Amino acid sequence: MDTRSDTKPHLKTLYGAPGSTLAILLDDPEEHDFPCAERVLADLSNELAVTRPAGLPYSIAEIVAHLLSNARFNLALCAAEEAAHVVRPLPDWPEVSAEGWPALQQEYFTVLAEIQQLAAEESQQARVVFAATDDEPAWTVGYKLTCSVAKHAAYHMGQIIVLRNLLGV
Repeated sequence: MDTRSDTKPHLKTLYGAPGSTLAILLDDPEEHDFPCAERVLADLSNELAVTRPAGLPYSIAEIVAHLLSNARFNLALCAAEEAAHVVRPLPDWPEVSAEGWPALQQEYFTVLAEIQQLAAEESQQARVVFAATDDEPAWTVGYKLTCSVAKHAAYHMGQIIVLRNLLGV
C-alpha cells in the first residue's frame, strides 16, 4: 500500500527568504549575527588550512573546497534553463594542497559574490528550478539559495570555527 498520498506536501512551491534577508544569510560583511566568511577564513596559513586535526576527517581547506563545489553546483542550477542537465562541476570533497589554498579561498569568495548578485535579483527569486511532483513541491531559486547554499554554508562555517579553535587559531 502506497501511503505517500497521505503525506503529500500542502505547498505547491517552496520560496526562500526575501532577497535582502537572503543576502545576510549568504554572507553578511556587517556581521549582524555571525562572522562573515572572509573573517572565518582569515589568518590561516597554507599549512594550517590543510591540517586535519587528530581524529577528524577534514581540514578547513577541504571543507571550503566542498562549500565551493556546492556553491558552484547551485549557482549553475539556478542559472540553467533546464535544471535536469546540470552536473556537479567539482568532486563533492576535492583534495586541497597547501599551495592550492590561497586560490581556493579566492575562488570561493568569487563564487559567493556571484551568488550574492543572483540573490539580489528579486525577479529571479520566484523562478522555479525544479517543478512540483506528486511527492515534492516546486523549488525556486530563492529556496535553493536559502536552503542549499546559505543553510549548508552556515553548517560548515560552524565546523570551520571549531577546527580553528582545535588548531589554536
